[in-house]
Amino acid sequence: MRYKLTHNLGLKLLSVLAACLIWLVVMDSNDPEKQQVYRNVPVTIKNQDTITNANKTYTVVGGADKVSVYVTARRSVRTRLSASSFTVRADLENYNEAIGSVPLEVTCSDPSVSQEDMRIQPASMKIKMEDKIEETFGIVATTSGNAAKGFEVGSTTVLTGDTIKIAGPESLISIIGKVTVPVDVTYMSEDSVQQLPIRIEDKNGAELTDSQWSNLELKNMDGIVLKDNLAEVGVEIWRIYGEIALQAELTGEPASGYEVTDVTISPRTVNLTASAAAIEKLGNSLTLQDTFDISGVSENIEFTADLSNTLSQYEDVRLEADASPAVTVTVTIDEVGSKTIEFPVSELTLNNAPAGKRLIFSPTDKLAINIRSTEEHLGEIDVEDIKAEIDLSGCQANGSYTLPVTVEVPEGCELGAEVSIVVNVEEEEQEAEVELQTEE
Repeated sequence: MRYKLTHNLGLKLLSVLAACLIWLVVMDSNDPEKQQVYRNVPVTIKNQDTITNANKTYTVVGGADKVSVYVTARRSVRTRLSASSFTVRADLENYNEAIGSVPLEVTCSDPSVSQEDMRIQPASMKIKMEDKIEETFGIVATTSGNAAKGFEVGSTTVLTGDTIKIAGPESLISIIGKVTVPVDVTYMSEDSVQQLPIRIEDKNGAELTDSQWSNLELKNMDGIVLKDNLAEVGVEIWRIYGEIALQAELTGEPASGYEVTDVTISPRTVNLTASAAAIEKLGNSLTLQDTFDISGVSENIEFTADLSNTLSQYEDVRLEADASPAVTVTVTIDEVGSKTIEFPVSELTLNNAPAGKRLIFSPTDKLAINIRSTEEHLGEIDVEDIKAEIDLSGCQANGSYTLPVTVEVPEGCELGAEVSIVVNVEEEEQEAEVELQTEE
């Protein structure tokens, strides 16, 4: 037996050595050692209190708080690594004031990767040291989205205070332009109180980065740090109340022998957004606060009013969003013993209308027809008691024509003034003929 083991011993050792070499060659070809880069590995900063306790603060120059880690290892090791496998630290106790940087250290969660196998790029973090300052900024709530149908945002209040204190590096504090609390009111139909993140923008309107945020401290006016940089915001949701009638009060008296026969307001009603208490106090009508003086007037007069002037007299009441505040008040003034009837243009009798033409009337809706009478029943006469017609025989060609209106008034009455209307004649638009094609 011993002879068999020792016979051709050299040849046997040579065979074992060759097998080992072949195994190494195979392993090296199937599991080669190469370098691989793992990017965007975050840097953890240690011992910040060594700076903050001295009432100093720091900023990472260029916001470079992420690095790349280069690893030299076999493929079997590299495939199980990722950026999360590495921890990169910057210890501020090692801050080099002369060059303004902190060396970086890296460790790997995989024990098969040693320090010699890893390289960091960049190898250090540039740090800028500054004095820490504190300033006071106004803060407002801003809304986005639309409340539920029939509702609008009535008011927003930052309950933690309309001003806050912000502490941080002077270079960062100096670029702060606006501090807000965004509130999404989409589909809201009732009041709410929410804890919401504060938003800070620089003077160019850009939101601060996470790196910049990390160097700031936010406090209320009592000096208490705001937890997680949240502010408490109250939102009031008001209902939209429709069909609020508008009213106008006239001052003065018309000229002798004349009287007010009608007052029309356009629009007649408006939609208001208001709190329940405010609308209960206001009621179903709104009297315009503008002055409408008709002293000495002997003809129809038109006033323009601004609802904003009226609504400014009330608390918690405003126009529905996107509604125009412009209001027109038309006062009809007739001679005593006369009356103006608003006759619909659609009721005009059209004689000898041109064929194939489009007619556009001005005014479009109503004609003012003044009637005089000594009869006591003048006030009872209405549109149904009047007939009006025009003759279009001279309007065969395209163009604009001013035509007299023939008016027939009730017995005992007479026309107070001649009535005319402008008629624009255009070619009637022809419907496009569509030829249907079929495949044979």
